[in-house]
Amino acid sequence: MDRPVRIAVVGPIDDRLLADLAALPSPPEVRHWPSLRAGGVPLLSFQPELLAVAFGPDAAEEVGALRFHQGLWPLVGIVVLTDAAGERQHAALAATLGAECLARPCPPEHLAAAVEAARHGGPRLRPEALLDLARGVADETNNPLLFAAGHLQLLRATLEATRDAAARDQVEAALEGMQRVRAAVDRLRLVAEAAHGPARRESVDLAALLATAVAARRGGRATATLAIAPGPHAVPGDPEQLQAAVSALVQFADDLAGLGARSHLELAALPAARRLQLTVGGAAVQALDAGQTFAPFQPNRALRTPGLGLGPFLARTIVVGHGGRAWAQREANGDLRLEFVLPA
Repeated sequence: MDRPVRIAVVGPIDDRLLADLAALPSPPEVRHWPSLRAGGVPLLSFQPELLAVAFGPDAAEEVGALRFHQGLWPLVGIVVLTDAAGERQHAALAATLGAECLARPCPPEHLAAAVEAARHGGPRLRPEALLDLARGVADETNNPLLFAAGHLQLLRATLEATRDAAARDQVEAALEGMQRVRAAVDRLRLVAEAAHGPARRESVDLAALLATAVAARRGGRATATLAIAPGPHAVPGDPEQLQAAVSALVQFADDLAGLGARSHLELAALPAARRLQLTVGGAAVQALDAGQTFAPFQPNRALRTPGLGLGPFLARTIVVGHGGRAWAQREANGDLRLEFVLPA
């Protein structure tokens, strides 16, 4: 028989919450602490798999303590508890923490759904309709794209025979543009597939994936700096999906560097996980909203720059599909930090 899930309930809560947790279909092991700071050694020793946190009047310090615990337990699930009046404010805070937000009181099934979503890598990133849309757009676009590309290639062969260099260069530019469209179509299809988790699992070295992504960089432009801490860096997962996630994040980091941002990627090995972290700073990226960083195409709108939109969304979709977590937050110095943690 599987052991019960360990849930630490923190902050001012009513007894009804504890009763509702005890009544879940698979009753968890629940302990309550008045605050994260008051939990101390007993909370650390408990090593919860899920934190259910209700913020008191001193919310700023409690958020800092919560981020400290995220550093200790990068794969812990988090549910932010609130009432209806504070739901909007706390939902934005929960998004920056990669957490669920649950307004209480609520039906038991809502509590059960929030607990399961937090335990298994966060909420669904989009409704099922968006998956269907991504798949449909990819399918509808791919066939005419292949048709047009084939005709352009035939035209290029004809122009090479006539040695019309100017016209041939125009065809090459058109083919390059179509290749970029093809890459966007492939990303849409991968989003739809990755939401269902890895197609297969094998040992994948994240450092090697980073090296592949760096080798594929487009030349002649600013790029993000990169640091790889001592390993090991292997995780179980789908190599194709994880390569797509790492490549998307490297491209996103490079695109921000191209806008003048300080952009730095770092890969680190944690005791039971691997963490890929992107830190960006500078005036060029101040318009990015931490709570909306992973929303599809939100970076395009915030920075008014095309081509940025699907990278963070795709990376988070793949990481969550592999049982990991991803979140974004603003640092005290104004930098934006994106963290992707995969279980090892």
